[in-house]
Amino acid sequence: MHRIAILSLALALSLMAGCAGDRSEAEGDARGEPASTQELQPANVPEGLRELIPLAEKWGIGDDVDRAALIERSSTEERQALTRSIAPHQDEITAWLDSFGTSPLSDEAAAFMYMQLAVEEMRYY
Repeated sequence: MHRIAILSLALALSLMAGCAGDRSEAEGDARGEPASTQELQPANVPEGLRELIPLAEKWGIGDDVDRAALIERSSTEERQALTRSIAPHQDEITAWLDSFGTSPLSDEAAAFMYMQLAVEEMRYY
């Protein structure tokens, strides 16, 4: 149930992001240019998840095309390392995301949601 809610929210957010217009050069693109590095604020992340912030900064890309490009460029070892790193925290991440209810997610929560989505999408690579 939580996974469906996360994926539905991710789809809705990506559709909204698609309406935002053209990307600036700083945001990068699917041709291999890196997306701009997010700087997440540890104070906005539950203490038990803070060790995952560097992964969320890298993998928590809201743009579907850019996230897919990063996954495609990554090695099998990198993908496996991400999956192993967040697996023990999945329930805590999902509970945190659920705590927002119908309120907008913080930038940090959105990055964690997109990181979870990246792990799900890695199954296709």
